[in-house]
Amino acid sequence: MDNELLERPQAESVNRLGTNASDTQPQYQELKIEPPQPPWHVTFEPPIDFDGQPYKELIFDFDSLTGKEFQRAERTFIRLYKPERDEVVIPETKHMFQAILAAQVADVPPGLIMKLPRRYYVAVRSKALKACGYLLDEDKA
Repeated sequence: MDNELLERPQAESVNRLGTNASDTQPQYQELKIEPPQPPWHVTFEPPIDFDGQPYKELIFDFDSLTGKEFQRAERTFIRLYKPERDEVVIPETKHMFQAILAAQVADVPPGLIMKLPRRYYVAVRSKALKACGYLLDEDKA
């Protein structure tokens, strides 16, 4: 028998977490969660008329969304969106989905969000995108 083989130290075994099996504490990477954000208030000047009802203000509480509500918005989107043949659709990237999500948190019809003037629509859409996990250029700095 080769005595040299017996004298070599054995390589440390690595467990499924990528740490040495001899370590007692597993190593984790901490998931960073942004702090809670207050609801977002928008005042319309002049008020927006939708289906005969004037809207002077809306409150968007994107932090109140749950996974179930994202799924509900996706089901609504799939029902309303008519993809072209062989089109792969990622709902979060479509204006319609963002409007549906924003309407859900403001408890208004999605059509109202789509009717907003540019200065309101772009701001609301940006907040909906951020709620979907997209980091906008202004947030990178």
